[in-house]
Amino acid sequence: MKEVKWGIIAAGSIANAFAHSIKYSENAKLSCVLGRSEEKVNSFVEKHNCQPYLDLDSFLDSDIEAVYIATPHDSHFHYSMEVIKRKLHVLCEKPLSVNSTEAMILMNEAKKNDVFLMEAFMYRTHPQTFEILKICKKYLKETNVKISSSFGFDAPVDKSHRLRNPNLAGGAILDVGCYPLSMARLIAGAINDEQYLDPKSIEVKGSLDSTGVDNKSSANLIFNDNISAYIETSINEELQNNLIIKSDKVEVEVSEPWHCGQFQEGKYSIKLNLEGKKTIISNRDEVGLFTREINEASKCILHGDSESSLMSHKDSLGNMLWLEKWYLETGVKYPQNIVEKSPIFSCQYEPVAKLAKSEIDGVSKKGSRLVFGCDNQTSQLHASTMFDHFYNNGGNIFDTAYIYNDGKSDQYLGEWINTNGLSKEIIVLGKGAHTPHCEPKFIKQQLEESLERLKLESLDIYCLHRDNLDIPVEEFIDALNEIHSAGLVSTIGASNWTLERFENANNYAKKNKKIGFKVLSNNFSLANMNKPVWPGCVNCNEQYLNYLFENDIYLFPWSSQARGFFLEKDLYPKAAHVANPSLEEELRVWHDEINLSRREKCFQLSEELGCLPIELALAYVINKNPNIFPLVGPRSVYESESCMKASLITLDDRQMNWLTS
Repeated sequence: MKEVKWGIIAAGSIANAFAHSIKYSENAKLSCVLGRSEEKVNSFVEKHNCQPYLDLDSFLDSDIEAVYIATPHDSHFHYSMEVIKRKLHVLCEKPLSVNSTEAMILMNEAKKNDVFLMEAFMYRTHPQTFEILKICKKYLKETNVKISSSFGFDAPVDKSHRLRNPNLAGGAILDVGCYPLSMARLIAGAINDEQYLDPKSIEVKGSLDSTGVDNKSSANLIFNDNISAYIETSINEELQNNLIIKSDKVEVEVSEPWHCGQFQEGKYSIKLNLEGKKTIISNRDEVGLFTREINEASKCILHGDSESSLMSHKDSLGNMLWLEKWYLETGVKYPQNIVEKSPIFSCQYEPVAKLAKSEIDGVSKKGSRLVFGCDNQTSQLHASTMFDHFYNNGGNIFDTAYIYNDGKSDQYLGEWINTNGLSKEIIVLGKGAHTPHCEPKFIKQQLEESLERLKLESLDIYCLHRDNLDIPVEEFIDALNEIHSAGLVSTIGASNWTLERFENANNYAKKNKKIGFKVLSNNFSLANMNKPVWPGCVNCNEQYLNYLFENDIYLFPWSSQARGFFLEKDLYPKAAHVANPSLEEELRVWHDEINLSRREKCFQLSEELGCLPIELALAYVINKNPNIFPLVGPRSVYESESCMKASLITLDDRQMNWLTS
């Protein structure tokens, strides 16, 4: 059998365990090790018979095909990125990164470089874990389930030690709390016939070390109406280090589920109490934790897989997102989460597409044909990373709103614009007066608050976020002209207005020599919105489009990709999408004979053109008319780059007509 040649970065205890285990692997062998201490590296080489390196470039230039990273948490991103850039495969110790933004970038770069990337949760590859999941699927469906799990120990170490050092991303949550969180998500997923399930909410309690890292913390997780979990972690107290899964009739208990009998000569056991009948499921693993993990990673590499189904990219990213919420709500502040100190911004990315720019009447700057929707950012670091990436690909229009993310959308965007001195380059489309505050009296006060958050003096484009049929259109136009006369906005528009109201408003403005709507932000995509996604939403039909184009009015359509309708090829009843995983919405809003036919054609044409269906769906909107500037709301750089690729697709009249025929 072919073997994968591995190199190890680090020469500590975990690296030694990996090197010992790889000797028993069926498809891998150790080639070399990289370390900072010559003494430690030489000692490692004596034990494991491999080549020593003290220089990263020389190490990566050796004959290795894959790298195991066993360094402290703070350097996981740096080393993983360097390895990926050399088109080598990566198995990185948990946690994969310090925050979800780092994880997002690593996963995207791994896909672009066509290399394997896996977070090293060794328990995920073990038979004991498989047996736990089997029990959950068999006995715990359609019942109320409570999961409790802990991983903690007392570590009387110096402040400079990696466990207590914030610069090394120390603390209990990242070091071992990641295990019970990962396990709880895995079990919740199994009960729901999914690979994993993310919680809906988290409630945190904890204490901080004098260094600022967490030394003990707990979290209550709610997954759905039937599944909850209590998880606990510590580096200053010995905890039970077990897993208990309980329902009314079933109880499952596992001692040290992360080690899987590693310290009992491979013997592991699961206690099952089924309606009072107690059973112990036990076995002995002759292979061992790390060897199984090595075998799994090597198998995937040899098969040409980019990730393992046992620890997928989405699973790792989800775990990192909730770890981040956990430690942030506990009060931990890592330097890696500060934009100015984050290693993310030292990385260089090749642009995917230099987005084309067009003139917009009333706006002094040309605008990119794609508009970045700012309502999906989880932190300033995530926002700045996403905005940077979009801007470096030629994007310069950003869509925000008074209500987005409880005002954080404005704050994140404003901080990024002002920190980088880009106020003269960026076009900001802001919105306000959303229901129930869709009245003229709220327009100016909400706008001024948004401008304060954005740290800007004015907006390039301002749209009413909703319409209020009880208010005459004249009153809205008068109020909008007031903020225009005050120099607070350059161009005005409306979002989710009907054609009749929109046209009447413009007729009033023209008759009274006032400025009228120059922008509309309604829904428009290859799929028709049959019913409103949210109350008060309005789409744009062909009659509406004709009015806009005849009057040289710009359309900034939201959900221009139909909220993920074109992501999944499987039709009803399996249809589901990323933007909103609710099948109810997809069936209610998008499912009809016309849309399903368009989706099938989209998949067929995308295969011919060599692009993703969702990219083709966006390309349709871009190609529809030069006055259309689609809004997109990417949550990751992968999604953002997918949207950018859509801007490179040119569709002729025949293809455009065929998609909707």
